[in-house]
Amino acid sequence: MMEHRYTSHTARWRRIAMWGANIGRTGMLCGTLALSTGTAFAQADQSSAQSDANAGIAEAEVIIVTARQKNETLTEVPAAITSYSSDFLAKQNITNFVDYATKVPNLSFQFGQGGTLLWSGDRETSIRGVVGIGTTAFYIDDTPIPSSVSPQVLNLDRIEVLKGPQGTLFGASSMGGNFRYITQKPSLTDNEGSVSLQGGHTKRGGFDYDGNVRTNVVLVPDQLSLSAAGGYMQDSGFITRRYPDVSGNLVTKNGDARSRNLSGTVALRAKFSDSLEATASVLGQSNRLHGFPGAYVRLPEYKVQSYTLDRDANVQEYSKDDWSLGALVLRYSGTGFNIVSSNSVFSRKITQVDDNTEGTNFFFESELGVSFDRVPFYNLIISRESRFAHETRLSFEKGALIEGLSGIVGVFHNRVKKNDFNPAVFVPELAEAGLEPSYLAEVRTNSIEKNTALFGELYYEPLSRLTFTLGLRKYWITQNRTGSVDTGALFGPEGSVNAPIANRESGLVPKAVVSYEIGDRGNIYASVSKGFRVGGTNGSLPSFCDTDLDNLGLTRAGAGRYRSDTLWSYEVGAKSRLASGQLNVSAAAFRMDWSNIQQIGTLPICGLTFTTNAGKARINGGEFEINGRPIADVPLTLQLGVGYLDATLVDPGFLPQAPNSPLGFVPKWTASLSGYYETPLSGSVDLFVAADYSYTSSTKVPSVADGTAVFFTRQPLNLVNANFGVKFGGAQLMVYAKNLLDKRLNYGDQPNSGFERRELLEDGSFERVLRGVVSRPRQIGVQYRMAI
Repeated sequence: MMEHRYTSHTARWRRIAMWGANIGRTGMLCGTLALSTGTAFAQADQSSAQSDANAGIAEAEVIIVTARQKNETLTEVPAAITSYSSDFLAKQNITNFVDYATKVPNLSFQFGQGGTLLWSGDRETSIRGVVGIGTTAFYIDDTPIPSSVSPQVLNLDRIEVLKGPQGTLFGASSMGGNFRYITQKPSLTDNEGSVSLQGGHTKRGGFDYDGNVRTNVVLVPDQLSLSAAGGYMQDSGFITRRYPDVSGNLVTKNGDARSRNLSGTVALRAKFSDSLEATASVLGQSNRLHGFPGAYVRLPEYKVQSYTLDRDANVQEYSKDDWSLGALVLRYSGTGFNIVSSNSVFSRKITQVDDNTEGTNFFFESELGVSFDRVPFYNLIISRESRFAHETRLSFEKGALIEGLSGIVGVFHNRVKKNDFNPAVFVPELAEAGLEPSYLAEVRTNSIEKNTALFGELYYEPLSRLTFTLGLRKYWITQNRTGSVDTGALFGPEGSVNAPIANRESGLVPKAVVSYEIGDRGNIYASVSKGFRVGGTNGSLPSFCDTDLDNLGLTRAGAGRYRSDTLWSYEVGAKSRLASGQLNVSAAAFRMDWSNIQQIGTLPICGLTFTTNAGKARINGGEFEINGRPIADVPLTLQLGVGYLDATLVDPGFLPQAPNSPLGFVPKWTASLSGYYETPLSGSVDLFVAADYSYTSSTKVPSVADGTAVFFTRQPLNLVNANFGVKFGGAQLMVYAKNLLDKRLNYGDQPNSGFERRELLEDGSFERVLRGVVSRPRQIGVQYRMAI
């Protein structure tokens, strides 16, 4: 749920045991308060064709979503949804996760909260204040994906953000909501494409460039088509790293945090008959980080002071993040019903080198009295994940079975396999100091999770305009973690044995909605729904923790597992189309009760932690969104969103907070405003101007160190982006600026994969040194795009 960091210096064995338990063990980072990795079970029919019911409504103002596994206008669905079309993404020059995530009301994100220690894989997103690992589901089309995957927008049809629990249709890990990337389907009628090139400059950095191409080819008219897209992007490095050479002279290197991204997708669509069609697709990305986009955040201000890092040794940090997704989707349309069957395979590998020199040297000096001055210490982390997902669902139209009744039923199966490995990094100086073996640690974890579910929703209309919705999901989940042995100088000659452990659970997820149609395809609604995330297993605790566990009434075997936590949501809302269909307006108010929260419990005597269930939270809030053309005769499009949250930790459980205190990591206010204006300059040339502003209020970041609980305040996030240019024929020339005000924003402190860095103060005490993921400085550039 939240993230605490605990560091003990009272005894050598506590420190050694704690480091050995934490180093590189993805999924069990000491200090992460919501450490259960959930799996998103979200699938959608990606067709963007409009239904006949939308005839007569201005196409430019209609927003299509598939929140209920069918094509509907945004205002028809009795739920809170934010949707961004590919047209909006292009006009606002949105290219990355920060660009679009900061524009969604009541959505926030935090790096360093994912429990993986990976700069490429440790971002967690929360919706409506439901913070922590596995509380927000992410997926591409029909495939659940890790929350830190951010596909490039070059071939996206739209982004949909569903708010509130979505457990009935989408299963676990959607307690707060769902984040959905919907890709474009190949067109069976149009040969078209585009090419885009851009170049620019980052303040403190260098030259940035981006190029992509997208095409759709009709192979057999109305029967067979192929689409493909590819892109390469490089953002220059803006972090300066300084370190002493062998003579003690300071060496300066610029260009850290350079990012390179190669992405591509191919899709083949075949229509065998009026009733049957299939789509096969492959997409993937390869990202390289040369140095991390992190800067030191001084305490207690918790602010970024400088983009220069002073390190004790020359260790070039880097990350390689490669993932791919293959999918096959079959669709059959019958009289009054349709069937969709999807199979997909997702694979990802992350390799990272993390500099731990300062924290490791601090440990050896303070605990063992051994100095390794200027000896580099680093961790190599290799993380692999693969997923197989299958879903078959049947939807039937109103009246097909019973007058006024429609619905959807389906079966889902998901298999997730994870392998995390920290290989030995040999340091000869350890052997010289009498420490064997001469590497700090070698740690491996392997786990498999399987999830099977039956689900359905029924929509009954007893009277015109009045609809009752009932949904239910039955799930069965199994988890298995294989045994392993941790070795290295920190585990002693015999190493540390982790016994295999398994976990099983099953349950029901209900939902009920009553809605009444108003206005132009709008409705008012009231809903109650349940959300959950799966439980999990902990790594083995050593025997010297038995006293702590006895005091809690637990055993080591009992502490090896934790259960699902659950959330009940109560929501009322209204949405409609105004101004002759030119404006989409929606508002919602809600309350959520969260119980048996997955959080970290600290064992005070042995100094270690484990994930358990404890505590309750209450979240109240509301949202308002409006988008479209407010003035009929003025070519100005606006999009405004505002969110408010009041999140309270009613029962803190193991957390070092008072009852009824604020829930950590939850901003009270989120807001964004985007505008786009286009007008003719001549008969063949148009001028356009676009700008957007996003705001996230300050958040309280809880942290625990040396047995003392403190709260840092992360400053508000303010981002301004703008662009202007001209369109002529099928081409466009644009000048753009990102982070126009050049704000230094802290997106969350990323924990080191080893010991935390400390600095000696004049009074003899030590100060913690945290490194936060920071915003890129101001970027200014030029983009040229043309149709082909």
